[in-house]
Amino acid sequence: MDILGSAPREDTTGANIAKALDSAVAPKLKRGDKVILMQSGAPVPDNAMLEEATRYFNVAPFSGIPPAEKSGGADSLRLRAAQGGYRFIVCYWGVLESAQKDREGKTVSWLPILGTFVPDQKQEMRIRLKALLVDVGSGGWKMLTPEARSDSGYNSSWSRETTDQGLVSSLKESGYKSLVAELLK
Repeated sequence: MDILGSAPREDTTGANIAKALDSAVAPKLKRGDKVILMQSGAPVPDNAMLEEATRYFNVAPFSGIPPAEKSGGADSLRLRAAQGGYRFIVCYWGVLESAQKDREGKTVSWLPILGTFVPDQKQEMRIRLKALLVDVGSGGWKMLTPEARSDSGYNSSWSRETTDQGLVSSLKESGYKSLVAELLK
């Protein structure tokens, strides 16, 4: 709601809702469009998302941290975007989920094997992304939810942190490519 704004109570009549529904047009991005890009709750969008988005759009990264004063924030954001010539606002967010499965050999992972460690756990992760695309001029919007991306890898107690961080980076990169492809549809 920080991006869309809340409708004034007096405007939420059945007639106004029907009129808005009849005139609703989902925004559509094209290559080269000027876009304000925000990651919800982050001071700047992730670098991997910025890199992917700038391959197709003229991007201005904005903070996704909502202002303390909520009143008029959405209209103010749209006005500032219009003043800069930006036709669209994209705000995205995601959820990273993980599960660990112990391997059958975990009970014997203490056996000495020179120069290596026996992987004792399978780490499964997935990322679910969502984005809100807002047309600055009309206020029209659409929600995008690309397919969740998942991956897995085996690790040992010695390599767990490094392996997990690599898996997270890989998932984000794949997810962001998928999200930008959705924006272009």
